[in-house]
Amino acid sequence: MIRNLDPMSLVLGGACALALVGAPIAVMAQAPGQAGGAGPSSASSTGVGSATGPSSGPVGSATGGSGGSAAAGGTSASTLGVGGTSTSPTQSSSSLGVGGSAASANGGHVMSRSAVHGNNNLNGQAMAQAHEGGTFSKSHTHCKAGSSEGVNCRTKTMAHTPGSRPTMSTTTSDTPPA
Repeated sequence: MIRNLDPMSLVLGGACALALVGAPIAVMAQAPGQAGGAGPSSASSTGVGSATGPSSGPVGSATGGSGGSAAAGGTSASTLGVGGTSTSPTQSSSSLGVGGSAASANGGHVMSRSAVHGNNNLNGQAMAQAHEGGTFSKSHTHCKAGSSEGVNCRTKTMAHTPGSRPTMSTTTSDTPPA
């Protein structure tokens, strides 16, 4: 049982990315001052899920997750959440991991936080945002994992540059146990 999972942060000179290797999550963010200059806003998110096991009965498993990123001007923000459940006739287990990162090229404000809580049913959130004046990027992922409800994740992203409409994206991944 995982009660609190904090992502491991690494600063790299590349694009903002999130990677999952087994159960731990590695969050990689571009170093401040290295990001690209002002440009168009973008926001994207993706969700995945799968379930295995018998179509009825107490035995089964489910995995799922979602993640997304947003970028506007010299700001970017990304979040990711993944989880899994497994139930046998005698026991069940759930795991959940969330993480996020934010970057600002010109010394703007950045914030990211993530937490997982619960015992049998896990609930986790990751939030990340960066802003430079009126230009901002933000991403929020919320996931739940439990043996009875499976894995449910939702990611919302938004990017905005003053004088233009905000760019938004929402993705939901709902994987019941099978």
